[in-house]
Amino acid sequence: MNFWYTSIFEIFLIALVTGAVVPTTDDVDEQGLYRKSDQVEILTNKNFEKKLYGQNNALLVQFYNSYCGHCRAFSPKYKALASDIARWKKVIKLAVIDCFVEENSEICRQFEVMAYPSIRYFHENYMKSNSNVGEKMNIADTAERLKNQLIIKLQAEQSMGRLIIAPSFKIESYTSYASALQSVPGDIDYIFLVFENDNSTIGSQIALDVVDYKKVRVKRVYENSELAQVAGVKKIPSVVALENNLQATLLTPKQPTAQNILEEIDRFLKSKNYVFPPKYANMNDISDSSQQRTFVPTSDVAYYNDLEKTLKASLHTEITRHKTLTGEPLQALLDYLDVIKTSFPFRANLGEYIMDLHATLAARNSWTGGEVYDLVKRLETAHEPVYITNLEYVGCKGSEPKYRGYTCGLWTLFHTLTVNAAQKPGSEGPKVLKAMHGYVKNFFGCTECASHFQAMAARNRIFDVKENNKAVLWLWISHNEVNLRLAGDVTEDPEHPKIQFPSATKCPECRLAQGAWNLVAVYDYLQKMYGANNIKDVRRAQVSSASSTFSNLDIGMLSLLSTT
Repeated sequence: MNFWYTSIFEIFLIALVTGAVVPTTDDVDEQGLYRKSDQVEILTNKNFEKKLYGQNNALLVQFYNSYCGHCRAFSPKYKALASDIARWKKVIKLAVIDCFVEENSEICRQFEVMAYPSIRYFHENYMKSNSNVGEKMNIADTAERLKNQLIIKLQAEQSMGRLIIAPSFKIESYTSYASALQSVPGDIDYIFLVFENDNSTIGSQIALDVVDYKKVRVKRVYENSELAQVAGVKKIPSVVALENNLQATLLTPKQPTAQNILEEIDRFLKSKNYVFPPKYANMNDISDSSQQRTFVPTSDVAYYNDLEKTLKASLHTEITRHKTLTGEPLQALLDYLDVIKTSFPFRANLGEYIMDLHATLAARNSWTGGEVYDLVKRLETAHEPVYITNLEYVGCKGSEPKYRGYTCGLWTLFHTLTVNAAQKPGSEGPKVLKAMHGYVKNFFGCTECASHFQAMAARNRIFDVKENNKAVLWLWISHNEVNLRLAGDVTEDPEHPKIQFPSATKCPECRLAQGAWNLVAVYDYLQKMYGANNIKDVRRAQVSSASSTFSNLDIGMLSLLSTT
């Protein structure tokens, strides 16, 4: 069991990096955190414009980063929303785009996506323009709140003259059933009157739920209108089924929720031998055994494959997501490249490439993300071969594609940098911590995670660390603090539980009585694992031993490490 790779700081909530390359076809069945069976449109650089611009329906697009822990935690809510509003596709569709897929990164940069996940609303017939980047929507904490927020948005859109294809969301007053029928086309057989207040979203939701029902119409009616008294409405919301012959039936669900009301409507229509449209497929039952991976666990070993794949991903997708790089973000990039230049265990032409990239970026005080991406690609070609592995994760490979990957690789990268910096004169180790802080703050795609890390770094006094060996141990202690807190979290890889590293099995000499740490032994263990001469370049992982039990983490040691 090689848990050391399973989480990275607070920010680095469990990895999901598919490393997928967009196929030659316009559509893909799966990418990042989503499949088509999740009832969402999967957008890529090949189909984005076709599916976004000039459509009759509105589009709600989630821009996300597949390794971002917050995105990972949010995805079930977005999937639940997509399933819940599958009936609304004529009016609005849900879509997703993985900004960590390199081919998609230019789109995310153009749409100025700087936080993940980000949700943008695009109205129907949306036109392409440099300033048209959609309307930002809040990230709600439940699928139900997301849905209510979306309904309110659709109601507002219709009030501005849009959403012509949608059913009417207008709420009105009527004095009689006949007056309620006056504006209804003659080919409508059943009208469902939803009595509610103006702030309710239930009537609009029911109208969207039955938007594909032929010869059926839903109308919102004020709860205090005269018709409410005529209908004998006693509680709000209430629903009356009105036939075109003015025969009215008060429907009485046990609880007046939207779902219960819809079921009552369907039950009423069934009693009238109504012919329903084809039912929406239950995509939750779809499984794809071809997506299952055979997992080979690894031992506590750092792999060059993981370092190279992570470094390339950071330069291709993380750094370049900025529309403009100047000021603090540019300096953070230069600091990041500087510590890599100094402390990375280079092979092939990677060192020359990094030095050239650093020097070129330092020559200007402002770059666009697109310019940086083009520079990265051009210098890779100029210095070939830059990468010598197959750029597939080995030690950081998760038991499923949704686990570990990139964030595990970042964790491995920064540990490798602090350990190798400690072998150099001066204070190179603290420089690595500073560069790590700048990288996370300015480039790490999970915004919420980055905020958590900055808070932890401040609490653990990251900038007070002045010595190389203490930088190594600071990073180890902070990582273990996060492991302790996130053990059992939904984002945890079940094959790689977050225990306190190193385990008693792997390093018995690292533990003293009552589970206290032997810092000297821990430091030696980290040197052996991440030292330049010990990085492995292999294609397969080794079988690991069983998990050890958790030990107590002495956070108080941070005070010792931060003293000069």
